[in-house]
Amino acid sequence: MLSRRELKLLRAMHTLGTVTAAAASIDMTQPAASAMLKDLEIRLGVALFSREKRRLRMTAQGRTLMPEVLNALAALESADRLANDMRHGTVARLVIGAVAIAASSLLPAALARVRAAHPSVAVTVRAGTALEIIDMAVEHRVDLGIIIGKVADNHRVTSLTLAPLSLYAVMREDHPWAGRVGLSLTDMADQTIIVLADALPAGSATRAAFDAQGVPYRTMVEVMQSSAACALAAEGLGVAIVESLGAHYATRVGLVAHKLVALENSALTLVWAPGHVLSAPAICFRDGVLEKVAANM
Repeated sequence: MLSRRELKLLRAMHTLGTVTAAAASIDMTQPAASAMLKDLEIRLGVALFSREKRRLRMTAQGRTLMPEVLNALAALESADRLANDMRHGTVARLVIGAVAIAASSLLPAALARVRAAHPSVAVTVRAGTALEIIDMAVEHRVDLGIIIGKVADNHRVTSLTLAPLSLYAVMREDHPWAGRVGLSLTDMADQTIIVLADALPAGSATRAAFDAQGVPYRTMVEVMQSSAACALAAEGLGVAIVESLGAHYATRVGLVAHKLVALENSALTLVWAPGHVLSAPAICFRDGVLEKVAANM
């Protein structure tokens, strides 16, 4: 049987890749961590790591074991949280992961619905990128996650497409084009544009949309959040190109948003771990998100 400390060390090795970093993350010394890994391999009778250029690499056996390690540790940590909640009079907890723009635009109404139906449920919201939230779902660190991006059918999470996404041009009310009808990507060719970074699904989809229409992609500023792009547009620094959730946020803060083009390979998506049975609060949250999306997108 693996101890919790061994599980934590294996997870840290999986995440950080070196014994030194993994040991430090769980308050162990490097020699103690190395000894624990060696003892663990002897007890299991398989090599979990191979040494390549003074660095440990996880073997095929180690990679095969990791999903079970992550699930076991997540279950233990979930039990700890539940026990703590029970001590404080709370009988359940709902953990939601969301990309930043979804957290500000979709979560409030959906969580209000959960609170009304399940007043004793505690809620934790975790932010991250789409890939980080998918990892959280796989490792059972969130019950549900909201991401921007489509999930392949053979991916490691179960998914539900909430809504297709489009690109919008966001500008101040005093911008010369604020009242114009029928803006397109071609119109953006001569504008100072603020875009989402290529590292984000919506950012890479933006670049792809420009390329597909043969429009020069001349960006002045790249940011990691739609809200940041909108804030820069509000200061008159240019026209922000954001996805549908960013456009919804923009109109809430007094900016003007014009639809430019529908995105073919990007969507607002709900994800959760395969085989995970959603609790009543999680189903209530899911339905709240669907209702909010139907009303605003």
